Amino acid sequence: MFGYVRAFKPQMKVCEYEIYKAVYCGLCKKMGKEFGFFSRMTLSYDFTFLALMNMALNSFMISYNEERCIAHPQKKSMCLKADHALDYSADAAIILIWHKLHDDLADKGAKGKIAAFCILPFLKKGYKKAKGRYNALANDIESLMKEQKLVEKETDSSFDMYCEPSSKMMEEIASYLSDDIDQKKILGKFGYYIGRYIYICDALDDLRNDCKKGNFNPLKIKFKFEKKELADEEFQKARDYCLESINLTMAELAENYVKLDQKHFKPINDNIVYLGMKNTFNLIYNERYNKKEKNKHNNK
Repeated sequence: MFGYVRAFKPQMKVCEYEIYKAVYCGLCKKMGKEFGFFSRMTLSYDFTFLALMNMALNSFMISYNEERCIAHPQKKSMCLKADHALDYSADAAIILIWHKLHDDLADKGAKGKIAAFCILPFLKKGYKKAKGRYNALANDIESLMKEQKLVEKETDSSFDMYCEPSSKMMEEIASYLSDDIDQKKILGKFGYYIGRYIYICDALDDLRNDCKKGNFNPLKIKFKFEKKELADEEFQKARDYCLESINLTMAELAENYVKLDQKHFKPINDNIVYLGMKNTFNLIYNERYNKKEKNKHNNK
């Protein structure tokens, strides 16, 4: 999806970072096995965090093996092997990705439409399999995607209203991580604010490009930006608004996070919630996020 929910490596112990990578690797291989090769291309760190939270809240049998990766075939890396610990994260990922690609097919530019058109046929069988296991979740995500489309067609909605459907999607996804009624409610609120965080990050990250190409962007509507090229003072106004909104969102997110009964992986999840998400937004705020990710990709 977006990859905005990720760890802050400089503040992780070596062993914690190795576990973090192993979970990503395990989830990638799990998706490939369950849903086919192309599903692995859609994986983001957002769902690595979902997998970590699942294992933090529940008891699973896990182990680690050294395996080769298609991205780095020259060396073996640690890969998590788990007894059903990755099942839900893989299913939730493919459900959300399936509907996001359908949305891209309708609303994205030429490149986005072509990419969605090419990938969707390879995910159809996998989506049906995941929907068979989580039919209610798949239907809720589909409904909320439609709601997102409708609200984005309104030119007089508030920024909060634009955020709402995406926030509810993550609320639904996170609530499935526990069967305990009290924890389920907390997880729903926690997921809601993660969804809001992702939506704000995505809006600010894409703002200049959306203005240039005439695409929808909630910040563009809020501040009535009509120019194709945003002036620096205009962008500053938008990002300061996002900074204030992110600070309030992260405060609510943290308030619910501390109430979760985590049994494992808490130091890694603490890093993601308290440092990683803040760092990602700071990179977007300073217009360094895309450049950094591109450089990381080119240096691999």
